[in-house]
Amino acid sequence: YTESKGGTLKYKIHPNMYSCIKEINLIRVVGNLIENARRYGRSPDGDLTINVELYPHGNMIRIDVSDLGAGINPKEISRLVRPFARGNEARSNVSGAGLGLAICKRLLQAAGGTLTLHQNQPNGLLCRIELPKVSNRNILLDNKR
Repeated sequence: YTESKGGTLKYKIHPNMYSCIKEINLIRVVGNLIENARRYGRSPDGDLTINVELYPHGNMIRIDVSDLGAGINPKEISRLVRPFARGNEARSNVSGAGLGLAICKRLLQAAGGTLTLHQNQPNGLLCRIELPKVSNRNILLDNKR
């Protein structure tokens, strides 16, 4: 879908990691973050590149979704995961209710995870999911999905 909109989706997935989250919820969360990057993440020259990386980090699994767009004002970052919150650029240029990130945060919290937003370097936004690793399979996070 991203490619049909004139962009590139790159991903790197470390295989055989497990976490207790419903598959549909993980798809919903990652899909929402990719869609947000597609909507807001174009670079100043109009290019759209979205990076998704899944990797182990201690006893957690991290999933990073990042873009190279204008990014978010650092003062707005913590507010954006609250219901009905939208960034200044989003309010003026793209329709939406401001519920997506709040829903993502709640779905992840229900699975013992977190969602944090960071400035991406050199520019853009990095959305980081962290989920606890488990040894038994509930959902297999690998490149076969």
